[in-house]
Amino acid sequence: MDSRFLRLDTEDLCALVPDFDSAQAAAEELLAHPDGGPGRHAGPGGRLLELRGDTAVLRDPGGGDLCALPASGLYACRVAALTALAANQLLDPGVVTASLIGSGTAGRIQLLVIARSVPDVSHVAVHSPGGPHASPVDSGIAGVLEATGIGLTVAASPEEATFGASLVVVTEPVVSRPCLGHLAPGSVLVNATGRSLREETTGCVSAVYVDDLGLLDAAGRVPVPAGGRLGVEADLRQVFTGEHPGRACADHVLLVELLSGAAPETRLDVVLAERIHRAALCHGLGALSPG
Repeated sequence: MDSRFLRLDTEDLCALVPDFDSAQAAAEELLAHPDGGPGRHAGPGGRLLELRGDTAVLRDPGGGDLCALPASGLYACRVAALTALAANQLLDPGVVTASLIGSGTAGRIQLLVIARSVPDVSHVAVHSPGGPHASPVDSGIAGVLEATGIGLTVAASPEEATFGASLVVVTEPVVSRPCLGHLAPGSVLVNATGRSLREETTGCVSAVYVDDLGLLDAAGRVPVPAGGRLGVEADLRQVFTGEHPGRACADHVLLVELLSGAAPETRLDVVLAERIHRAALCHGLGALSPG
């Protein structure tokens, strides 16, 4: 190791993800590995990302270790980046009202990335299935949303949070019935739970997308969303590159299954890790370890 080796914690990641366009970083990572599949941790510049226990380590083959990040935090950043990419590619242009069903760090990072990387968001409603103590909304998050002109509602139920939302993001399962309530025409529902959503939630879905077709087998399941009525339309790389046209009808409800959620260890996002590392160096964040 050299004197530039940085150790970043979850708070550092939350401070750094608003510094760059996470959706663009997600697109670059998908383009770097067009055939998908697990275990592809080498970046275009030759840097490597390795999983060592609960830590993801960014390495320069010619100069040793560069940065250590909490793997769970980096994974949460990747999921949020994919969410933003899905929203940007599959929502019709116009004002976006967002809904987050989630808690804790994963929810916080989703809110930060939505505020930074999804254009024209006017309002976000948040419901935490874990209860008020697990809410992702704190004074810092509220301040970021206020500074970017985004209204905030902390909702008491999933139905209240999702009512009228054009972007609905679920990062953890909802156990109450009904689950999410009626989804608005033209909305995009992002399932980042790693589990299939209930049929009553997906019954109005018209088309299904995934983050990466190469992860279908790696995830250990072929998703059967919308009660098994629909197959997978395309993945986000195909939509981003124009291989698939994306949304076919303004009123269709689209479901995006983030297969990374079923097997997060199968894909470490080296492009995103490099962006975080550069931002940390720029802002002087992280703890320097002796070489």
